[in-house]
Amino acid sequence: MPYSIQIEKVAKVLMTLVFLTVLWNCTEPYQGDVEGFDDVLVVNAVITNEMKRQSIRLARSYRFEEDGPVPEEAAIVQIETENGPISFDEVNPGEYLSSTPFAAEIGEKYTLAIITANGGSYLSETMQLPVSETTIDELYAERMVNDNGQDGMGIFVDTFDASGESVFYRYEFEETYKIIAPLWSPEDVVFVIQLSTGPDFNIILREREERICYGSGQSRIINVANTTSFSQDRLSKYPIHFISRDNYILSHRYSILVKQFVQSPEAYSFYEKLKGLTQSSTNIFSEDQPGFLAGNIVSLENENENVAGFFEVAAVDEKRIFFDYEDFFPGEDLPPYYQECRLATIDGENLKDAVLSETQVYYDFAGGYRMTSRPCGDCTVLGSNKVPDFWIE
Repeated sequence: MPYSIQIEKVAKVLMTLVFLTVLWNCTEPYQGDVEGFDDVLVVNAVITNEMKRQSIRLARSYRFEEDGPVPEEAAIVQIETENGPISFDEVNPGEYLSSTPFAAEIGEKYTLAIITANGGSYLSETMQLPVSETTIDELYAERMVNDNGQDGMGIFVDTFDASGESVFYRYEFEETYKIIAPLWSPEDVVFVIQLSTGPDFNIILREREERICYGSGQSRIINVANTTSFSQDRLSKYPIHFISRDNYILSHRYSILVKQFVQSPEAYSFYEKLKGLTQSSTNIFSEDQPGFLAGNIVSLENENENVAGFFEVAAVDEKRIFFDYEDFFPGEDLPPYYQECRLATIDGENLKDAVLSETQVYYDFAGGYRMTSRPCGDCTVLGSNKVPDFWIE
């Protein structure tokens, strides 16, 4: 991550749900103005049963025409428990980590308290861990054709709680994939000096890894499920993600980390309503929208002030799988690359401009300098050239 729910129009949801990584894939840019903007505190706080420095993120809502949320800095953040408060330190703008690692425990009561730099005080409802632990029984991938007729890979989980106490689930994922630049060369061309006869160039060996990189992405939708109508607290072949066979991220090796959260009924209800607001309407700027989706955090000074977000205490488990393209598409052509890759022979001032602007990279010399677009010859445009710590070949 792939991070308010203040809505007089759904455009306000679009602008303030960054903390939940809820995005719309609009094909046409919106050219209008959004009126009635409210400056709202946005809280992203999920405390889990993992022993770690727990994370809370604070930001302000932002206008449609603005680039993104403004981190809420210099706040005093703590979680109140029956055993005393747990303080949080700001480690990055708007990001607060608990001063010491801790794990949420069954029976303990947790309340989030925030004092902003301008003196605003906020308090959440008291929340508890719904179950002591949760387990993903199986995480697996299958080749499939989805409801839209697309061939690709489906990612699924199986989970079962024999005690019947879990019931309410939410899923997130992080995906990582190998990228191999199709027109990479071990050599590069550099501009040396401008002569009276024109620019002069040298061909040198590349100084860094630019052929193999690792891209990443994260879930972009709210994925919640419940087993209230089932005879057992079981989810079988529950869909987490689908990747089209034409998506270049499948081309070589792919990995996905899935997180399963067991939620309280209140947290599940919040996320289910949020999902409906952000995904049900075909017209995101419809006037027929609710005014505000209340969470469980309020202002202590102004009962009419809207606060966006939900303080959640959840049990979490995670699993990771890897697979290669050849595992499911043996002998088949690779998916199309990120973009069409071509070679063009250029020289002189055109080559100088391409080198200095870094819009193209060198491939070889054949009667002239043959160049390609940067993503085709330099994978660092699309990912990191550092192998992830968890990566397994």
